[in-house]
Amino acid sequence: LKKRGEPVATGEKEKYNTAVKAAERALEQARLSARRLSLRHVQKAEITSTESLSEKEQELFHEDGPPYSLCAFCHAWHSLNGYAAAQGVMVWLPDLHPSTVVALNRRSLQEVFSNDKFRVRRGREALSALMQNRLAVEDKFRSFRPADFADVFRRYPPSGRSPLREKMNGIALILTPDSFIKKEYVD
Repeated sequence: LKKRGEPVATGEKEKYNTAVKAAERALEQARLSARRLSLRHVQKAEITSTESLSEKEQELFHEDGPPYSLCAFCHAWHSLNGYAAAQGVMVWLPDLHPSTVVALNRRSLQEVFSNDKFRVRRGREALSALMQNRLAVEDKFRSFRPADFADVFRRYPPSGRSPLREKMNGIALILTPDSFIKKEYVD
């Protein structure tokens, strides 16, 4: 839009300004979304620099791969109406950072998928302890199904989701063994 230049006619000028503002807002929302995604994996205390990545660090991102390649857990968190999330439950864990929830969920599923009976039992116990927190979500929102939360988000425009996100602060997605076709996705 900026390369084309600003139109001269007043009617076109208003449309142009509206389109530029919408594009800037969409870009800002994309930046915020990327920041939230990265903070799920990296604790804020571990961030030491906000400089641009070096060439060596850029190579680690596998530019030949798909542009939006996410781990299975993050993909499920971002697509609550997808298959993996549909097999999971929403739980109330306000004291835990999302990266900690993902790590606990991943570790318990790794234990469940192991070949050792003792580890499988420990993994199932940890998973059921995490999933017990779904009752608080059901009391507050009358559902703990991820698809219901996806429908609510779909009904609100992006500009109106902030109050909804504040109400849902502390809610996390816990995936079950049925969420994964292969155990390699958990590793």
